[in-house]
Parts: sequence; structure tokens; C-alpha cells
Amino acid sequence: MERVLVYGMTDNPGGIETYLINVAKRLKDRVAFDFVTDFPDIAHREVIEALGSEIYFIAPKGKKLFSHLSGFWRILKAHPEYKTVYFNILDAGAAVTQIVPFMLGRKIVTHSHNSDTDKVTLHKVCKPFLKLFTNKKLACSKTAANYMFGSDSGVGIIPNAIDTEKFILSDSCREEKRAELGVGNVPLICHIGRLSNQKNPFGMLDIFASLLKLEPDALFMSVGTGEMEAEVIDYAKKIGVEKNVLFLGKRADIPELLAAADVFFLPSFYEGLPIVAIEAQASGLFCLLSDAITKETDITGRVEFMSLDLPHNLWAEKLLELSKCERKILREKIIDAGYDVNHSEKSDELILKTLI
Repeated sequence: MERVLVYGMTDNPGGIETYLINVAKRLKDRVAFDFVTDFPDIAHREVIEALGSEIYFIAPKGKKLFSHLSGFWRILKAHPEYKTVYFNILDAGAAVTQIVPFMLGRKIVTHSHNSDTDKVTLHKVCKPFLKLFTNKKLACSKTAANYMFGSDSGVGIIPNAIDTEKFILSDSCREEKRAELGVGNVPLICHIGRLSNQKNPFGMLDIFASLLKLEPDALFMSVGTGEMEAEVIDYAKKIGVEKNVLFLGKRADIPELLAAADVFFLPSFYEGLPIVAIEAQASGLFCLLSDAITKETDITGRVEFMSLDLPHNLWAEKLLELSKCERKILREKIIDAGYDVNHSEKSDELILKTLI
């Protein structure tokens, strides 16, 4: 069986990590994915090990560049069976790491999972090298393709598919989870994502503060961790909303948390095509997203986009309005759009054709 070395997994079970673990499970009888990471741990470790995949750890690029590159070099030199290295990335800075497989003559597949970056200068400087090193191109959306490669021509678009069955839960499950969280008959706003600048966490809390003026008992559920976690918690205290915010950290019960919620909220500065917004739609929720996020995200007609330039009170009014809308499961629309892992034959064939 062909073995492919995958770069891009972190220790945070986010969108890229969810995509990769789903693909690894679906294709386990046709291609084996092994993983190299420059994080101290790796998300979904138990699943990866159960699949029989290898995990390699190398030094972080930003702190120990020489050790990072030399560690990657030693892995590839010791394993000539890795004819393809599959990079799943957020910005063109990954070209620094791609130097190693490029020099060793390995096939490089680059998969774009983002549509913008805070590392603007690094991205611009590295982008020409990324295009030079890359043999095959993939992206989660046309927007992500244009951002990473300058065009969507010749780029394979792979929808961020999910297992929709996991998100179709009963009313009793919803009530049980709300009871566990201590949520009564009040609006529960849900955000799932890394607490980083990209996700606009301060703006998110400012909007929620405006919502509390309309609905003082409303609750905000923040799921995820990140480098700004302490700052965000302090900011919630500073603006006086901390008693109405549930900071839940990393969670393994995402379907149940979405079932408990009344509306999904993602006011990011940029995204590729957020898997979590697909998951929220699969659970029947309305979603309120910033218009910086690709319109390809709306696959059920239950996503609304707003400009981050609009006043916070308008966002708050819309959130409250959507939180009162009836839940509606539209699984067939998600399947028809190619976002269900159990109906992803076309995507799987494209991935295999690209990697092997």
C-alpha cells in the first residue's frame, strides 16, 4: 500500500485536523497516511494510532528553524517510501518546510485551508516559492485556492466533508446537554473555534455585550482554546459579560453542544471554508457569519452574512432573531453539495488521483 507523509496536523482538533482524520479513515484501505508535526502533541492521536499510522515530531519552525528542517530531512532520508508529502496549510510560510522534500525530489501536494492571514509579509514573500515547490494543488474552496495560488485554475476543490449522522440528535439530547451546562429557557449563542485573532474574539464579545442589552439572560458558549485564551477571558471580565459566558475549552462533544445551542456565530476576519459552520448547518442551526467568509459556506440556505463594519447592535439584533428560528435538518442538501463523508466518492477519487 502507498504511504503518504502528511504535514499540517497540530495539537488542536480544529478544521484541518478534522478533515485529515476523516480522510485517513475513509481511505485507510487504499492509502496510508503517516503524520509529521512540529507541535508538542497531535490531535486525534488515539485514532491515528488505531489506524496504524506513524507519527513523527520535529522542532517548531518558528523557534528552531535549523532543527525543524534537519529533523524533517532525516525523516525523509530514512523513509524513501514517502514519494509524496501532503501539506495542509494556512499560509505560504509552509514553503520554508517544503524546501526539504523539494530538494529530495519528492512530490509535493499543497492543500489550502484558508483565505487570508495575519502573517501578510511572510505569505507574500513565500508565495512564489510555494508555487515553485508545489506539484499538485488542492483547496477547500475557490476563495482558498485564489488566496494561496493566485488562481483556482488547475486546483482541485475538496469540500470539507463531515459525518452528518452525528449531528442529527433528539430533543431529549438537547435538553440533557442544556441541563448539564446549566442553561434554562434562554437564548444560547454558540461559537466554536480557536481563540486567536483570526476569529475576532474581542469583536465577538462586544457584539454579545450589545445582545445582553436586548436579552439580559442570554448566554454565550465559547468552545475552543488558543493563544489568546487568557486575554479573551480577561476582556469578558473587563466589559462585564463574564457571568453570561461559558468558556468550555477543548471538547469532544461538539454534536451535543450544537444540539444545545440556538444559533451559531462566527464573525471571523477570514476563513477558508469553516468545517464547523457545515457542522452547525447539519445540526439544523441558523448561522451568522462575517461576510469575510466565503459564500460557499452556505449550503442549506440557513447562513446569513454580515459586514464587520456594521454596528454591534445590528449584529446583536440579527443574532437574537436567528436564535428564535425553528431548527430544521436539511441533511439531503448537505449530501447533494458533497459535504457528507459517507457520500464523498468524487472527492476521494480526486484526493487519490492527486496524491498517488
